[in-house]
Amino acid sequence: DHLNALRYIRSHQLREPELVISQGQALLGPDLSKKLSDEAARLTVLEQICLAAVDAHDDKLADVCLSKLKQVVSKDSVRFRSLLARCLEGDGQSEGAEKIYSALLEDNPANLMALKRKYCLLRAQVGKELETIDALNAYLQQNIADSAGWYEMGRLCLELGDYRAAAYALEEVVLGCPLDSQVHCLLGEVYATLGGLENLQLARKHLAQSLELDDSNRRAMFSLVSATSDYLEESSKSKKNLDDHDVEVAKELVKYGAEKAIKTYKGTKMFPAVQRVMNDKTKTKE
Repeated sequence: DHLNALRYIRSHQLREPELVISQGQALLGPDLSKKLSDEAARLTVLEQICLAAVDAHDDKLADVCLSKLKQVVSKDSVRFRSLLARCLEGDGQSEGAEKIYSALLEDNPANLMALKRKYCLLRAQVGKELETIDALNAYLQQNIADSAGWYEMGRLCLELGDYRAAAYALEEVVLGCPLDSQVHCLLGEVYATLGGLENLQLARKHLAQSLELDDSNRRAMFSLVSATSDYLEESSKSKKNLDDHDVEVAKELVKYGAEKAIKTYKGTKMFPAVQRVMNDKTKTKE
């Protein structure tokens, strides 16, 4: 039935605004005035329809939902104010929405929804990069195990050119998603960009891990060859006493990445160019 369909969409966090609206109106009527035996379920459905209306840019329907909710729920309640702020966001009234989220956070600094939405508002505005980082930091302080939040922090730091902070954030992502090839690849590239023997060692470790998890990751192949070649070049100039075994491992990683790339491109138009580049890399590191 319609109620169970809406429950399914909520529980599985599906983004289907048109379906939610059609199912909601079938359940509560076109004007959403029909009553249900379970009042709590009706309020939940109204809230769900309101968010779907915002997503579908149906401001009139969102206003109807708000007016229906206002008849039952206090306009000062956290639930109603949160919904009102989402509607203001959808209407482009960012300042009004931000004020509501700030007020909610004054009442409860651990309100994760308000922390998330405040970050999203700031993220969409040009020239508020520092405020955006502060907002995301505030969220992560309350939800430190959120890998998606740390990944977003890493991407934001990369946009601002803060590679050390990006590496820290992505290390947190790796802790939560140790089998994600793309994250290892990105982290390896960040360490390679930072440069220096220690960072290049970390780069080759994560890039090799990325390729081990997904041997079709072409970006990891090229990045592994490049970062490891840079490590060997740096080690040859370094005055430090480096472990001979470590240098030999690096040479083998160059060969490993090159062989993977050549095998992957075999039979394609790019094969001659890739083979030439990879052969040059392996020859210079022998």
